[in-house]
Amino acid sequence: MTNQKPQKLIPKDTGPGEDVAWGMVSTLVAGPLVWGGIGMLIDSLVGTTRIFLPLGIVLGFVVSFYIVYVRFGRETETSLKEK
Repeated sequence: MTNQKPQKLIPKDTGPGEDVAWGMVSTLVAGPLVWGGIGMLIDSLVGTTRIFLPLGIVLGFVVSFYIVYVRFGRETETSLKEK
């Protein structure tokens, strides 16, 4: 047997596209979770069962899609107009 050290795997630079994609995914996941949690909290405070939870989840989806559009969609539109 030889005394060879194992080679370290160096990840390739994936560029800024992966960062943007993870930012979009995390925003789209976090919105419904946060607003759904707020809706569940309101349900428990008011004493209702499953009224504000679905409303919070839907509101979270709408808000997160809007945030993704504002943060990432407009940037692409303005860069395309400049070219």
